[in-house]
Amino acid sequence: MTKEERMPMIGAIRESTTRPILEDIFKKFDMVETQAKIDALKEAMGNPEVFFSTGELDIAQQYETFVGAFLSGVWKRGM
Repeated sequence: MTKEERMPMIGAIRESTTRPILEDIFKKFDMVETQAKIDALKEAMGNPEVFFSTGELDIAQQYETFVGAFLSGVWKRGM
């Protein structure tokens, strides 16, 4: 998917305020792979640099971390 093709999805993600809405957007855009969802969340948040000080997280833990960070709205302060 090109950047231009991703823009409607990224815009919809940025407008999301709840987990159910976020999950509905992923379904609408046929995003089923966890890594693809993480990449979309990171892009929606402006591609923040992230490191995990607690060591390696599995993909499910990474996803939960990014969903929590996204829904907290903290990322919006830097945009």
